[in-house]
Amino acid sequence: MAESDRRLVQTAVIGSAASGLGIVLPQEPDELRRLRRRHPTYTYWCGTQLGGCGNRLSDRLYVDKVCHFAHAANASCHRKANGANSADHLFIKQDLARWARGSGADARAVLRDLGSGPGDAVDFRVRGSRQRVRFQFRRLTHPEWSSARDELERDAASLDWVFGPGSAHPETVAEMYGTFGHVLRFRFETQGVARRIRIRAEAARSSTDWVPLDACAMTPEGLRVPGVEGRRRTSRRPAVGTARGSSAGRPVPQPLRGGTAPAQGSVAPGAQASVAPGRGSSADAPDRRTAAGADRGSGPRTSPLVRKVQRLVEELNVLAAPAEADIRTKAERLDREAAAWVVRYGRLTSSDFWSGKATKVAAQGDSLAGRLEKLAQHLK
Repeated sequence: MAESDRRLVQTAVIGSAASGLGIVLPQEPDELRRLRRRHPTYTYWCGTQLGGCGNRLSDRLYVDKVCHFAHAANASCHRKANGANSADHLFIKQDLARWARGSGADARAVLRDLGSGPGDAVDFRVRGSRQRVRFQFRRLTHPEWSSARDELERDAASLDWVFGPGSAHPETVAEMYGTFGHVLRFRFETQGVARRIRIRAEAARSSTDWVPLDACAMTPEGLRVPGVEGRRRTSRRPAVGTARGSSAGRPVPQPLRGGTAPAQGSVAPGAQASVAPGRGSSADAPDRRTAAGADRGSGPRTSPLVRKVQRLVEELNVLAAPAEADIRTKAERLDREAAAWVVRYGRLTSSDFWSGKATKVAAQGDSLAGRLEKLAQHLK
């Protein structure tokens, strides 16, 4: 007897196995009926650009459970991700192509497989100007990210980095903070059968509003996102004859406008970056000094309390990515609070925390950890 397909597949591509046109199947039966009426000739596939098997999928309509795509009975597929966010790399590629056409830019977006699938990263490159923007989906270690950055910079006039949910290593974020004062992040929002990218800039204690791609612009200095004062891009590498510890040759970090919910304006061009479907937060950013020293053994080790807060923030960010908007907002608020606490106190060791001189700080950390853990447990 043939077994039914038990995978809850929420995304597919339209037209053929090699298609790059992604779709999120409506979960409500009435919405799926409307989709069928509007597009009776659509065919759905477990696309190769989704890391799928290339077989055809059927759209299953249910009234007692969520609608979803399904493989044929006994089909063999080892696709790693099936959720609503599993086609986000295709949706961002579509958004970037539309954005480039609207601005008249000669540019293209390319999917990058960094070892776990075709959606690990998306590179946007403006021809002629050699400007690059990398949208990072897969989490890289800090050495892996540094190596990728160096490789991309060899052939780039400007390079901006935008991080998806959970994709930025704490040391990487700390380096962004130290160099630019903020990171860029992206997340997605479901709109009908598609998902649309949103971008913002985040600092330890503030962030800009989430804005659509159309609110951003490519300038001669690089990507501009509303909310950060513009500044001239300069090399992050020390000039010849400059001591490594000198600030010469580095851009001056610019403050975000308007605190935790600033008004929309213009973000720093060329800021190497970070963002999530949902939530991409600044709290996976530990103290810059901690990342530069304590975790490498060149100074006192980070307190277990600090590491616990950092770990819980990263766990919550992953869990909150597909959640409802109110949950993502709550997670982002905790994220910013944790980031500010870690930046301020992350260098303290365990003996510092419990010496009697910093009991209030330790109590704040315990309270943060408890609230992070409570929300994470709610989402599990």
